Amino acid sequence: MKVADRRRLRRARMAALGLAPALGTPTAPVSALSVTRELGALQAQDYLSGVWSLGVRSGLTKAEIEQAVQQRQVVRTWPMRGTIHFVPAEDARWMSRLLAGRVIGSLRARYEQLSITEREIGTAAGVFAEHLTEPVRRPDVIALLEAAGIDPSGQRAYHLVGHHCMTGLLCQGPMIGKQPSFVLIDSWVPASREPTREEGLATVVERYLRGHGPVTEKDVAGWLAHPLGLAREALALLGDRVLREELDGETWLTHADVPRRAAGPTGVHLLPQWDEFLLGYRSRDLTLPDEHLARVVPGRNMVFQPTLVIDGEVAGTWKRQESASGVRVEVSPFSPLTTTARRGLEASSAAYGQFLGRAVELRVTEP
Repeated sequence: MKVADRRRLRRARMAALGLAPALGTPTAPVSALSVTRELGALQAQDYLSGVWSLGVRSGLTKAEIEQAVQQRQVVRTWPMRGTIHFVPAEDARWMSRLLAGRVIGSLRARYEQLSITEREIGTAAGVFAEHLTEPVRRPDVIALLEAAGIDPSGQRAYHLVGHHCMTGLLCQGPMIGKQPSFVLIDSWVPASREPTREEGLATVVERYLRGHGPVTEKDVAGWLAHPLGLAREALALLGDRVLREELDGETWLTHADVPRRAAGPTGVHLLPQWDEFLLGYRSRDLTLPDEHLARVVPGRNMVFQPTLVIDGEVAGTWKRQESASGVRVEVSPFSPLTTTARRGLEASSAAYGQFLGRAVELRVTEP
């Protein structure tokens, strides 16, 4: 693909991901609910990574995002791919029931390895229904399983709780201290949408396309963790709202209603460890050059490093170190930074400090 085309696709993708401002839009923070609706879902395997994914796109602070969780606007749960995401609270139940079944089926062998029986799955459901009408800390949920005669050791408790999040029985509530909590969706989000299967498919894929495009059909299927046929079925439901562009034998899909964005570079971003920027796609070739893959995913095991992104391309990694006086952000660029990039990095680290509500010291390791 031509360099100019790659750059254009990257910039369009950054705009869709909410990482480049739309023309004429205000600079005031937008709600966490709006962000999750636009993108459909945001990776949140790690709690702080997930809230920063919302913060970097909204301008909200960590405290304001946690307030949105308390107000039941957004929730953290397992709607698809067997991984945790932030989703609109009103969509958590139906998204899980629509998309998670295939993952549950693929986990049966793991359940057998852990000796998790259908009877235990049913017993756990009863325990949760009785005791999780209000948010309960994870250690206390494990204690409830143990009191019911279920061995929670190893990963057994994790899989039992995750199973019932994927079926739409549970979701995560707010953090209680430093511990995640779990609660019945029926108690936490009593009013939620109930689309038909076709309406649900169309909604999920339309949001993905609007919030991630340009993408390929394989990206859509990978994000859903379903066969290509389901992705094509969902895309067909959108009709002429899907725009297609052929480049070097590949078809790129975008949404017809994507807002107009300012031309030019998309700036400098410090993105979290698990973010839709990388994990929202089957192929990352457009944004992560092959020569840097080992530095971003050192173990080749889907454990990503937080990334420095310049104009839509991964340009380094970063890490944070907390102390009583504040937070140190240490950035390791892959090549020397230009003066413009360094200014952008300083602005991004300041924004991260504002998000945390703490002083941030920026250190750059020269390549």
